[in-house]
Parts: sequence; structure tokens; C-alpha cells
Amino acid sequence: MLSSARARLLLALATVTPVLLYWGFAGTDLSTEPDQPLDTPSSFDFFMRDATTTYWNRDGDIDYRWQTPELRHFPQRKGSELVAPTATQPTDDGGAYKMRANEGWIEDDQSQIALAGDVEVHHNPQTGPGSVLTTSTLNLYPPRDFARTDAPATLTRGNDRTDTVGLEVYFDERRVEMLSNVQGRYDAP
Repeated sequence: MLSSARARLLLALATVTPVLLYWGFAGTDLSTEPDQPLDTPSSFDFFMRDATTTYWNRDGDIDYRWQTPELRHFPQRKGSELVAPTATQPTDDGGAYKMRANEGWIEDDQSQIALAGDVEVHHNPQTGPGSVLTTSTLNLYPPRDFARTDAPATLTRGNDRTDTVGLEVYFDERRVEMLSNVQGRYDAP
């Protein structure tokens, strides 16, 4: 006759064995890799320090140049995070646009660059007064020579100042369209 301890052991094995067999043969849908948020340190595949990236146009001239103390590339998001980026974009007349922000994001195909945090765009023409655009966010579209923000922005040129909510910049045409709540102060010469 079986002792009560052996009977309990056999009963436990009889109960657990079908579950273990099912689990072993049917498999599980547990992932072999844990899910990770897109922005963890282990989700980027490379980084660069003191990076300078130069983009050339079809004529072989510099289209624009980015510099950042640190760049991290995120393959799942198909882009790179820029820390304190600065950029220079030459103009046809020998001047340049100089940009800076606290942080940035650039798509792998360079179709869009998002800047955030104390964004400044300085237009330094070869002749005449320069201008400065300040805003909290700015999306640049390099293939279209275009930039846009829906955030409040300020444009200053000399002693003149214009505030707006939202604007569009057409770099190739040297034109700015202010979208709403436009207020300006102009000093007469």
C-alpha cells in the first residue's frame, strides 16, 4: 500500500504533468527579447561625440552643415537625436543662416529636422542688416528649403520686432509668413 506522502506526490505529479507537457510541446508566446521603450540607452545602435555632418547639393556646394557634441542613432525610430545642435546653411548671396537649439532630431533620410528648446535662427546676409528668429520649436525640411513652427515666435531685425504664433520660412525665397496673432514694433529711420 502507498503511504500518504507518496500518494500526495503522485497526485501532484498527475496534476502538474499535463500542464508541463502542454507548455513544452505547445510552446509559449513569450518573447525571447524583453520589450524595451524606444528611448532607453540600449535602444540606440551607435553614438558620436563632437560630430560634424556636411550635406552637399547637386552642384557640389555645401548645402548645410550640422555640429553637435553628441549624436545618438535610434534604428527603430529611423533617426538621430542631437544634443545642443548648431548648423550653418550658406545662401546664394554669400551670407548664411546659423541655427542653434538645445536638442534636435534628424530623420535618417534627412527629410525633416526637428529642433526644440531655445531655438535661434540667425540670418547673416553679405550686405544689409541681419535678422534673428527665436522660438521654442522649429521643424526644418531641407529638401524643400522650408521651415515651420506652430509655437510663438519672435523675429527681430535691427530695432524692429515682430511677434507671431506660428510661422513658415522659405529660405530659398528669403520670405517669412507669419500665421496668427501678429504684433510688430517698427522704428522709423
